Amino acid sequence: MGIFIDIEIDEAAFADDRTRRVVVDACPVDIFALRDERLVSRPEREDECLLCGLCLAAAPLAAVTVRRRYGAQRALTAAPERHS
Repeated sequence: MGIFIDIEIDEAAFADDRTRRVVVDACPVDIFALRDERLVSRPEREDECLLCGLCLAAAPLAAVTVRRRYGAQRALTAAPERHS
């Protein structure tokens, strides 16, 4: 867990390894990794998050949530209209 960011992953939302790999490849700061066929966040990298939303766009709806641990503690998740 990062100091500024929490990342939650709903592993059940992923249908296959290809979708997991897309999320890993989408992150410009290498927060995500595949371990034992599961998508995981790398806690030591979480505070590098740019809040760019690329992981959210790459993941199935609500599979990844990025939560700021400061300010209004707003959660960032993909909007349904982005996944039609």
